[in-house]
Amino acid sequence: MNKKIFILGGGQSALYAAREIRKNNRDAEITILGEEKFIPYERPPLSKDFLLNKRIDEDLYFCSKETLEEEKINYLNTIIIKVDFENNILVSEDNKQYTYDTLLISTGSKNRKLIINSEVDDEIFYLRNLEEAKNIKEKALGKKNILIIGGGFIGLEIASSFSQLNKNISLVEVGNQLMGRIIPNQIADLVKQFHENEGNKIILNKTISEITKINEKYKILLNDNTEIISDLIIAGIGSIPNVGLFENTKLKLDNGIVTNEFCETNIKNVYASGDVSNFYHPLYAKYMRLESYQHAQNHGLCAGKNISGIKTEYSSIPWMWSDQFNLNLQLTGICDDYDEIVERGKRIDDGIIHFFLKNKKIKGACGLGIAGKVGRDIRITSKLAEKNTIVDSSLLSDQSQKLNKLIQK
Repeated sequence: MNKKIFILGGGQSALYAAREIRKNNRDAEITILGEEKFIPYERPPLSKDFLLNKRIDEDLYFCSKETLEEEKINYLNTIIIKVDFENNILVSEDNKQYTYDTLLISTGSKNRKLIINSEVDDEIFYLRNLEEAKNIKEKALGKKNILIIGGGFIGLEIASSFSQLNKNISLVEVGNQLMGRIIPNQIADLVKQFHENEGNKIILNKTISEITKINEKYKILLNDNTEIISDLIIAGIGSIPNVGLFENTKLKLDNGIVTNEFCETNIKNVYASGDVSNFYHPLYAKYMRLESYQHAQNHGLCAGKNISGIKTEYSSIPWMWSDQFNLNLQLTGICDDYDEIVERGKRIDDGIIHFFLKNKKIKGACGLGIAGKVGRDIRITSKLAEKNTIVDSSLLSDQSQKLNKLIQK
């Protein structure tokens, strides 16, 4: 008897899970239910190469429709409005019902919305999917002055891309540093300085008090009464797990869908993966929710294995990156549980890395450099963190010493 496996959500985690299931199970009926008309595609390039016209939408797909057909993976563009966990039924917007044996939820996350006033709220743009990226790219044509609200990865990447297209960029961040939740302030300051050297205006510690529209332009009033005139407003103020569909159900929610290290929820035969999952990480002995390309991929693969009956613990070291201008920023592990910080390197040209240690073991690291300068050392750092290797701080800080020496010990 073929199992009916449905995957709710049409992103990267969903696709990797589906293909992993198919690799291990030739007979299951696998269906991805996605709200977008596009088959699964890469999202990181949307704020970078796609805006810069270096890649078009056809370049972003993980695989072709023909590949999905060959692998017998169905992709349906539909919106699910109800999940009946008692009877294993999904109900779509057009009142179709889908009965599943196993359900994987990979609904991702959604943008936080900025609420200023009713006059302009609907004219503030956000970037999370391909349709939004297309809209922003089209709206930016012929525009010169762009305001970006939010100094996280997405805001800075958009600022970098449009700056390279000769736009005048103003970026407003409510915090006292860029990327404040996860990036060391010294590295955040270097990123800020780099943006400013490229002509971007970075404004910290300020909030938006009011936005009014004058003809085709916007007047933005900050809380210190500073005024900014802009042709286009883009907000990137974080995201929240996309769990609205599961509220008031028996599915356990807490900053996402709570799962164990095997991607299992509290409901039998219901799994969750990717951005939407608040999962237990055995290495750190705590629950965490991650939003990154690598996590979406690896968590999807792990879910696919477990759904296939291959018991697999998810213990991947978190890793994410951001490309801005010719800068490459990388983060591995967790950087909020440490008793020592070790700095390696002094110049962006050579690469700078901050290591976060606890009991002489690396918990996490953040690196910044001209493209290609920190990637190798960050990869080695991930291996050291995974193996709980005791490290010598003096070797970490000495850029003339190769980090792979620590692995060989």
